[in-house]
Formats: sequence, structure tokens, C-alpha cells
Amino acid sequence: MRVLFLTQATELGPSSRYRVYQLLPLLRQLGIEGEVSPAIDSALYTRIYLEGRGSRRAALLAAWKQRRIDLERAVEFDAVFVQKGVFPGLYSGFECKLAKRKPVIFDLDDAIWLPRKGGNPLLRKLHRESAVHEILRSSAAVIAGNGFLADYASRFNKHVTVVPSCLNTARYPRGNSEPRIGWIGSSTTLPYLTALRGVFETLRVTPRVIASGDAAALGFAADFRPWRLENELDELAQIGIGISPLPDTPWERGKCGVKLLQYMACGIPVVASPVGVHHDIVRDGQNGFLAANDEQWIELLGRLIRDAELRQRLGAAGRETVAQRYDVGMAAESVASVLRSVR
Repeated sequence: MRVLFLTQATELGPSSRYRVYQLLPLLRQLGIEGEVSPAIDSALYTRIYLEGRGSRRAALLAAWKQRRIDLERAVEFDAVFVQKGVFPGLYSGFECKLAKRKPVIFDLDDAIWLPRKGGNPLLRKLHRESAVHEILRSSAAVIAGNGFLADYASRFNKHVTVVPSCLNTARYPRGNSEPRIGWIGSSTTLPYLTALRGVFETLRVTPRVIASGDAAALGFAADFRPWRLENELDELAQIGIGISPLPDTPWERGKCGVKLLQYMACGIPVVASPVGVHHDIVRDGQNGFLAANDEQWIELLGRLIRDAELRQRLGAAGRETVAQRYDVGMAAESVASVLRSVR
């Protein structure tokens, strides 16, 4: 079976990397040959999303040009896998036209029916939820990153399968045994950290932050490390306690918890907000902690800072959780099953 994978970015884009690129070698072993066509190349992605230079209009234009090419060549494949959409919430034309030519498998790992938080104000204004409905209805099958996304997609498509974002645990090194609090993310998710400013000040800690964007936007002292794909794992291994604060809103309930899985794959104990998929990943007190307010964040982080044995125990349990429930091999088998079902 030959499948054309239309991704939003190259491997530099986290969703593209976890939802498509890492699966390709395993899918090939399962009899599925995949060819990937990213909407934008690595140079443009780096300039806009990692360095913060240039207009996102350039990304939209590049995506439009590339998808016009892909629309014509789709007939060469047995199916087309669309990762998160060409222009999510803006335009459904490409996906609907593709669906008339070949079976489309639509993959989503964000609540794309909602205007993107922190996105371009004009694009937020132009956002059209009905465009997402049209894509979901026209798709032969839908893959959702969690139950919240699947519940929404099921309103418009009967063939929805939950496939969590997964990791290859063997690639991840052991985290630092020291109680260094750390966070990994992107420029668009940096604002989540500002909610913990008072927590950091109370504990008198300077968090390690691995991300693109401007450290000054945080408004508090941080040991800021620019995110780069080539040294991501080395940077993660220097963290001793991983955090994932999130507000409890519909957009955040659609997230798939990859940063939590990354910490846990390194054997790093975690503290997370009790929001969305965090409830599924973290068994409170067994493989990590859930903190609902500042008092709990202070108490739980303080315990982990003081107790090396607790850090080791929770970290080991977290790594086992990822290996047993969020292994990339299981994701590949699930995706392969969906792909075969549309032939």
C-alpha cells in the first residue's frame, strides 16, 4: 500500500514529527510505503517558528503552492494521510477535493475547530469551525490523538480511532538526578509558564526552559535554552523534575501531552495540571503528581526537590508507563490498521 502523507512541516514541527515521521520506518515494516510532503520546508519553518523572523503569510503561500502540486499527484497513491489539515479552520477545499480522488485519513492532535490560542489575530478572526466539519465529513477515516478530540470528530464521522502521540522510549536518555525543575515547549506555549511565576518565587528556584521564542516574554528569571532538534534529548537529560502547567479550557483539553511523555521517557518525575489527557497519562502519586493550584504546585515540587528517593521512584514508574502504553510501535500498528481499512 502506498500512502501520501501531507504534513504541516518537516521533522522540525513537533506534530509532524510525532504523528508521521517517526512512524514511517515502522509502517514500512508493516507493508505500507509512505511518501511525505511537508507544507513548508525546514528553512522557512526555522525562520518563522524558531527564529521569529518573517511573516506567517509566507508559510500560507508556500503551503498553497505545495498542496496544489499534491492535489494533482494524489492519484498515484492508494490513500492520502492529512496531518491536522492544510489550512485548519480556514479552508476545506483541498481536503474535500482530495477525498473525491482518493480515501483521506485525517489526523488531528489539537482542537483545531477552535481558533488557535496565541495565533495571528487576523486568522483568528477568519476562523471558520464549519471548515473543520467539512473535512471530517469528507474523510474516509479520522485518527484523533485523545478521547476529547475523538468525541468531537465522532459527531461528523463514524470511523474515528484514537491513536495517542507516542515515543520510542529507547531513544530517551536518563534525566538528571539533581532536583532541577524544567519545561520544554515552543514560543506559542511559553505563556503557560507565567502561571507558575509565584510558585518559582516561593520555592526560590530558576526553572530550566527549553523552547523557541523570547525568554524576556516570561517576565521572570529562567535558565533559557533555545530548542534545537539536534540537541533536544541532551537538553532534556539535564532536567530532574518535569512540569506541565495548563489552564483548563477547551483548547488545552485537546492537547496530547507529549512533553509529559518526554519527561517520563527520561525517567524524570513529573508534576502537571489536572487538565485533559494529563488525567490519562498521570496516575497521581504513582507515576507523577497532579497539581490544581499554586499551593499544590508548591507542596508537590517542594517534596520532589527534597526527596531523591521519591524522584527516583516516580521517574521509574513514569518511564514504565510510556514503555507500556505510549510506545511508537503500538501507534504504528494502529495507524496501519486504519490505513488498510480504507483500501
